[in-house]
Amino acid sequence: MIERKERKPYWRHTKWQVLASIIPFIALVIILPLYAEQLNASRFLGFPLGYFLAAHGFFVVALVTVASYVNRQNAIDHWHGAHEDM
Repeated sequence: MIERKERKPYWRHTKWQVLASIIPFIALVIILPLYAEQLNASRFLGFPLGYFLAAHGFFVVALVTVASYVNRQNAIDHWHGAHEDM
């Protein structure tokens, strides 16, 4: 159990971690479709580049975002003594 004096800093670090993880993904989701038409002029592996990036890029970025979030949150948990013993 996390001590009372550690709760506020723990949740502050967790909140910033969530924002740091979600903002790049949200930016990609908003920005990529704005340039999809220009990207579709080029082709990659026979597919329009905008389509290819949307289909595969979102998945890869989401995977990296989740992996980095889990890794960093684990470090925050250990730092504040809130980790679970396995």
